[in-house]
Amino acid sequence: MSIPSDLRSLVDELYQVLHETERQATQGLFALRRAMSLFPENEILMQYFSSISNFQFCVSGVRLQAEHIVGNVLMASVPDEDVQKAGDYLAALLRMAPEARIMIDQVIERLEALP
Repeated sequence: MSIPSDLRSLVDELYQVLHETERQATQGLFALRRAMSLFPENEILMQYFSSISNFQFCVSGVRLQAEHIVGNVLMASVPDEDVQKAGDYLAALLRMAPEARIMIDQVIERLEALP
């Protein structure tokens, strides 16, 4: 069985958003490490580091979930109802991604504003 085209486009979009979010988080960690080298005991910077690391962890988890969902859809004799549920779940994951990106952007903006 192959993945329905509408589900395939949803998965591709989700992977693209995850890749962009991961790239953003990596950029944030680079900026953060620079700031932390100047202020190693700063608790706010440590909190930012923790937040961005958590976003990276979540991206990895969502990617794994998507891979498992796709694998399950590819199994033989999957009812259309289950394929629809898989699509709904992937769409929900995709709707959450902009919130994480906004938070990462805010951290990066604060870090770049540092002297």
